[in-house]
Parts: sequence; structure tokens; C-alpha cells
Amino acid sequence: MGNLRDERIMKQLSQRELGEVIGKDQKYISEVEFGRIIPCFQKADTLARFLEVPVERIFPCFTRTSRFPGYKDIMYLYSLGYDIGVYENVLRELTTKEAQYDL
Repeated sequence: MGNLRDERIMKQLSQRELGEVIGKDQKYISEVEFGRIIPCFQKADTLARFLEVPVERIFPCFTRTSRFPGYKDIMYLYSLGYDIGVYENVLRELTTKEAQYDL
């Protein structure tokens, strides 16, 4: 996870300061930087937003494999206050499939 460390250093932040952003301590950030811990997407996304970089730059494991967001992705964006109107048709299709397969 050298990318996280590189971005943190470029922003002149300590591990402690970065940890405070997600409610974790310096040791946690150190473990993430060395690749011993992979944070959940929400914490990774929060760190990326704080560092003003795409999440996949600092956490390649979160690279999108599809051009289209899934239902959970859309709902996550909605929970952050994003306008998801452009995804209405996608949501409609996804919820229809869920009902069809009783997901």
C-alpha cells in the first residue's frame, strides 16, 4: 500500500492525523500502509476523499470491474447526498431483477 503512504507524505500529514479522519489510530494507518490491513470500502473512500485522490489510486483492490455501478454502489452514493437521478433506470432494472430472483 505504498500509494497511501506516498499520498499522505505529499500532503504532509502524519499517520496520526490521517487516522483521525476515519477514527483510527496511528498504528492502524501504519498497518494499512504496509498492506497488513485492507480497510472497508467506506473507510478507504473517506481516506481517498480526504487526500483528494481516486480511491483506486491508493487502494487498487477497489478498482471497478464494471462500467456501471451496482445497486449497493448507487445506494452508497445516495447516502452521501449525491443526486442519483441519472441511475434511475439502472435502479429500476436492478430492483426488478432482485424481485424476480427474490434476492
